[in-house]
Amino acid sequence: MAAGGGRGDVPARRAAGAGWSPGVGWLTAVAAAAAVAINLAGLGAIAVAQRGVAEEAQRLLRLETEARAGALESTLASTRADLAFLTGSPIFFGLESALRSRDPREARWRRLEAEGALLLFLRGHPEAARLAARSDKGAVLVAAGRRGGVPVLWKPADVEATSESEASDAVPPDVGSSAGRAITGRFEFTTGVRKVSGAVTLEATLDSQRLLAQNRATEDRSRACVLLDGAGATFAADAGARVTAPGASRPLAPTGIREDRGAGFLRAEAPVRTESWSAPSPWLLACAERRGPAVALLEPLAMRYRMTLILNLAVMSLALLLGTFAVQQARRRQVLEAAAREEARVRDLERQLFHTERLSTVGRLAAGMAHEINNPLEGMSNYLGLARGDLARSDTASALRRLEGAQEGLRRAGDIVRQVLQLADPATAPRIVLDLNAVLRQTVEFVRSRTEFASFRFEVDLSPEPLGVQGSQALLGQVVLNLLLNACEAQPPGGEVRVSARRDGERVIAEIADRGPGVPAADSARIFEPFFSTKQSTGLGLSICYSIVTQHGGDLAVLDRPGGGAIFRMRFPAADGRVA
Repeated sequence: MAAGGGRGDVPARRAAGAGWSPGVGWLTAVAAAAAVAINLAGLGAIAVAQRGVAEEAQRLLRLETEARAGALESTLASTRADLAFLTGSPIFFGLESALRSRDPREARWRRLEAEGALLLFLRGHPEAARLAARSDKGAVLVAAGRRGGVPVLWKPADVEATSESEASDAVPPDVGSSAGRAITGRFEFTTGVRKVSGAVTLEATLDSQRLLAQNRATEDRSRACVLLDGAGATFAADAGARVTAPGASRPLAPTGIREDRGAGFLRAEAPVRTESWSAPSPWLLACAERRGPAVALLEPLAMRYRMTLILNLAVMSLALLLGTFAVQQARRRQVLEAAAREEARVRDLERQLFHTERLSTVGRLAAGMAHEINNPLEGMSNYLGLARGDLARSDTASALRRLEGAQEGLRRAGDIVRQVLQLADPATAPRIVLDLNAVLRQTVEFVRSRTEFASFRFEVDLSPEPLGVQGSQALLGQVVLNLLLNACEAQPPGGEVRVSARRDGERVIAEIADRGPGVPAADSARIFEPFFSTKQSTGLGLSICYSIVTQHGGDLAVLDRPGGGAIFRMRFPAADGRVA
C-alpha cells in the first residue's frame, strides 16, 4: 500500500508543478528585479553616506580644533592673570630694596618668599619654562627654571646667558623636534599707564611645544596640529607632524601616513587670541586628519551590497520552497498544539501518581502482611484455648505461661502493623543521625520473612562499625525496600541478593546486587526518569528512590555486576555524631 500511494502521488505532484510553473517564473522575475532595485538604491545610499560621513568628520574636526584653540586661550589667559597678580603681591612689591636691606634676616626671608612663589608658579603651570623677577634697571633679582622638567632655582647669571642664546638664535627649532620655540612675556604692576615705584617686572618664558601638548585631548596618530604665530611662522607642532610647505600657514599632515588617492586629508583652522607675549598675534592653530579612517568604514558595506545583489538572485529561487515548507509547518503546528494540551493535562496528574506509587509499594505487601499477622493470631488462639483448659483444672501457673505466649503474639502483630504504617507515610518520621547498617539489616529481615521470597538467598556484608547518616529512617527504609523488592522480582525463585555497606572517606556507600538480566546500557541513562519502566508498572518506583536519595544529599546509580546482574549503589555524606 505504501508503494502504491507513492506512485499515485507522482501525477498529483506533476500537475501541481505544471500549474505553478508560470507563477513561479513571474514571481522570480519580480523578486529579482526588486532585489536589483533595492541593492542599487543601497549602493546610492552608501555613496551619500560616505559624503555625509566626510562632512560630519570635517565638522567634528573643526569643532575639536576650535575647542583646543579655546583651551590654549584659557591656559594663556590664566598664566597672564597669575603673573599680573604676582607682580602686585606683597611678596614681590619692594623686593629690590628688601634684598639690599642691612638686616640680613629680612633680606634672606624676602628672597626665600620670592623664590618659593616662583617655584610654586612653575609647578602649577607646566607650560612655563622659566620665570625671573627683574628690577627697574633690568637686573635679575630671583629666577627659577626647569631641569629635566622639574622646577629648580636659577642663578641670575644663568638667566642672562639663556636670554642671550635665545636672542642670537634666529632660526626656530625644527617643527618635529621635542622642544618648541620659546615665547616670552613681561608683566609689570601699573596703575593706569604709570608704573608703580618699588614694583618688579616678571619675565616669563613659555615652552610652546609643552603648551601645545598640554592641551591635546587624546593621543590620535591619525591627527596632528601645529601652532603658527601672526606672521605665519611655525613655533610648535604635535609629535610626528610635518608641514606641507616650509613657512606656509597651510595645515599639516601626520608623518608616516601616505596620502591615498581619493582619500586626502581633512583640515581645520582656529585662531588663538593672545596678548602680552613675544610671538606676533593672533596665533593660528591648524589641524589635519586623514580622511581614510572616517570614510573607509563604509567601504566594506559597499562591497557587501554588491555581493548581496548576486546572493539575492539565488536566494529568491528558494522562496517558493520556503513558502511550501511554511504551509506544512502551519498544519503541523495544529497537531503540536493539541499534543501540548494533552501533555499539560498529563503533567497535572504526576503528583498524584508519585503518591500512588508509594502506596502501591505497600499494597504489593498486603497479602504477605495478612499472612504474617495471621500466624501470631493463630498462636494466640491456641494459647488462649490451652489457658482455658488450665484454668478449668485450676492450674494457674500453666495458664499464666499460656497468657504470656498470647501477649508475645500481640506484640509481634503490633510491630508488623507499625512497620506497614511507617512505610505508608514516611514523611512523619524525623531526620536524625542513624546507622545505615541497622536500616539495611532490618529491611533485609523484613523481606526475608516473606513467604514468597523464602527461596531467595540473601548475603549481608555490612561494616563492623556504625555507618552514621543524617536522614529519616522511614524514607531510607522505603528506598532499601523498593530496591530489595526489585532485586527479587528481577530474577526467578532461588536467586541471590547481596547487600553490602562500607565507608569510603567522607561518604557512606550501600550496594544492593542481584543476579537478574541486568540493565541494558540504553536504559541505564533513563531508568531513574518518571514513568520509564521495562516491566508492566507505573515506572515511578526508582524515580521516587532517586528523589529520596538526592534529598538526603546522596546519589543513586546503577552498575553492571560482574558475572551477570545489576548493582544499585547509594552514596550518602557521612554524618558525625552519636548514632541514634
